[in-house]
Amino acid sequence: MVFSKLKAILGSGIQVDTLLHEKHVVPGGTLKGEVRISGAEVDASVESVEIEFTALVEDDSKGEDAAGAVHDYFRAEVSGKFDLAKGTAHPIAFEVQVPWETPFNNVEVRPLVGGMKLGVSTHLALDQALDKGDLDWLTVEALPVHKAVWEALESLGFAFQETDLELGTIQGATVPFYQEVEFWATEGEFHERIRELEVVFVVGEANTDVVFAADNSAELLAPDLNSTVRFSIPTATVDAVETVKAQLTQLAAQKGV
Repeated sequence: MVFSKLKAILGSGIQVDTLLHEKHVVPGGTLKGEVRISGAEVDASVESVEIEFTALVEDDSKGEDAAGAVHDYFRAEVSGKFDLAKGTAHPIAFEVQVPWETPFNNVEVRPLVGGMKLGVSTHLALDQALDKGDLDWLTVEALPVHKAVWEALESLGFAFQETDLELGTIQGATVPFYQEVEFWATEGEFHERIRELEVVFVVGEANTDVVFAADNSAELLAPDLNSTVRFSIPTATVDAVETVKAQLTQLAAQKGV
């Protein structure tokens, strides 16, 4: 079993080690691990322990070269209040669901171009003070619906270019950013009709909304309706070729090409 470790040394002498059983996860899946709290120099009262899911998000308003900022987008409590006696240890095993809206940065063991980073940290509330451990980066595998749309686009002549996270909330989403996956039409019936296609997924447990934006100079938060389509398919979908083709045909017609 492979473990990853996060450490945070607090002012009270407490050490927090977070061991992840597996760093490769999927949206809607389970992240398992153990938080080990030890080394207090004095008796301490721990108010709560939480696992935070985080993402490195770009802000286009600050320019393409601006450094991304880390955003927490989901927090799960893995322990309530307990007392930690001086010199003792307190292990906390946990299992938390990976949020369905977690972006993916891996497709069939292939890391995606774009440098997108996703991770978790341990958040400790101690005697009314807060402390957060270092970030541990995760590999998040694409869901069947991601792969189905991806494979459909490739079969229709589109090639993947890159993906990143943009600041802002897409309609129907709950997280403060969205993943933009960029494809270029290199061959096939949509070549020269659609040059660049941006794809956004709003994932739910049962269904996923997919947004296609073609050659769209406007932001996806306020898209040009003539160059955007949005449709819903089951999250468990494994074959989306006909659906994707129909949506691309509609998109091309809206563009008048």
